[in-house]
Amino acid sequence: MGVRGMGEASEWARAFASAAAALRVEKGLTVQELASRIGKDPSYVSGRLNFNAPFNMNDWELLAAALDVHPLELARRAALMQPHNDEFEPMADLDRSELSRRLKLLERTPRPTGEPFFGAVLANLATERAIALTEDDWTRLRDGSGDGEVPLRVLELVAEYSGVDVGYLTDLSDSDVADATEAQLELREAIRAVGGDGLLARSVGDVSPAGLRAIAASLRAARSDSKDVG
Repeated sequence: MGVRGMGEASEWARAFASAAAALRVEKGLTVQELASRIGKDPSYVSGRLNFNAPFNMNDWELLAAALDVHPLELARRAALMQPHNDEFEPMADLDRSELSRRLKLLERTPRPTGEPFFGAVLANLATERAIALTEDDWTRLRDGSGDGEVPLRVLELVAEYSGVDVGYLTDLSDSDVADATEAQLELREAIRAVGGDGLLARSVGDVSPAGLRAIAASLRAARSDSKDVG
């Protein structure tokens, strides 16, 4: 193993800088804004984010405060960016076939805003948050390929992007959450079918699953009647 030059960033220092850089993007901060928050010159921060030199221990606490995370969260993210550190990632042991069914349902259902679900957009969000999920990874997960546990942060991101309760993906045994979520998704589909605004789906959060399905059925019936008249 070679000896690093003085001031050269180690593998850990690079992972730490990468985690800080990803959080900076996630928080919507420029390098200049981040530097101002920690009381450093922008060139100091930029040089370390680009691995020209390592951040020091004092920077660790300052960066965590500036990025509004606990110092240990910053360290955890850095650990995940190093090889062979999967043990730091909370995982969920799930039935892949049932998870696949639910993910496919989310993918073909409009999001609460009415916009479609795009795997590429999900992958970009994952990159911004330093979550290991490429578009190919999403495809394999959605199709139920592979085995083993699934990172919880991936499931949390998918739930957030889809606008559903995270328990729908992390606790497959909760039939009440599944029923309520799938009734909401059915309503979104019905709203899309009649050309309505997907945001309307947010205003019926307190309606029972049966009520949501009744609304969806009414929308579909109204659409069918309008086609017959036409």
